Amino acid sequence: MADSGWLQWAYILAGSATGMTIVMIAQTASSYWTAYRVAPQEVASFIDTLDFSIEENEGYDRDVSKIQRLEDKIRLNRLLREIQRIGDDLRDDLNRLVREEGATTLRTSSRIMWASKRAQIEERMKRLDSLRMRFMMAYLGIIASIAEKQPPPPPPLPEKTAVYTTPNRLSAKKSLDDLPKRTPSRRLTTQAIGHHEHVETPHRSGWAGVVQELQMSPRMRARHASIEKLM
Repeated sequence: MADSGWLQWAYILAGSATGMTIVMIAQTASSYWTAYRVAPQEVASFIDTLDFSIEENEGYDRDVSKIQRLEDKIRLNRLLREIQRIGDDLRDDLNRLVREEGATTLRTSSRIMWASKRAQIEERMKRLDSLRMRFMMAYLGIIASIAEKQPPPPPPLPEKTAVYTTPNRLSAKKSLDDLPKRTPSRRLTTQAIGHHEHVETPHRSGWAGVVQELQMSPRMRARHASIEKLM
């Protein structure tokens, strides 16, 4: 009776272990099948991310060249070299998984085992992202320290705007009164054709002009005529 009881327990344990093994195998097969189906899309996404990282590395080189302090430049260069090394390793791993270098089509064996390969690539991608974040934080900290050491720029000068006032009646009248008055120009009249034109001789200046005007006046002529009659 005791032996039969132990046999029953052995059958129960073996059956439960077999069931758990079957469940684990089914879950593993399901994960591998899912990874097999999405492998082309994920490989293309990894390649695009890696290409973008390589393009950013070129911009990081230009940023490091602008730093003048030697210690800061060495620290940034060390981070940049580490980023480039991990990027090159990822590129080599992806090239070994695809059929042709630069393509996104996986090999059959690589696609079947993509579930295990994907975990390794994702771990390196996280490492690459963390290094890029560290580089950006270090670079921004250096730029902020340089900006704090420099004196602040002087405030901009206020712009002078000309004030325009509309003229009123009094100011307009005053400005017109201030203008110099011109003497009215003499009008030149022409007589009809066939008549003689009397052109006045210009007046002489000084006493000679006064004497000439007295001699030409009608009163002086009449007085000269009366004197001649009396004589």
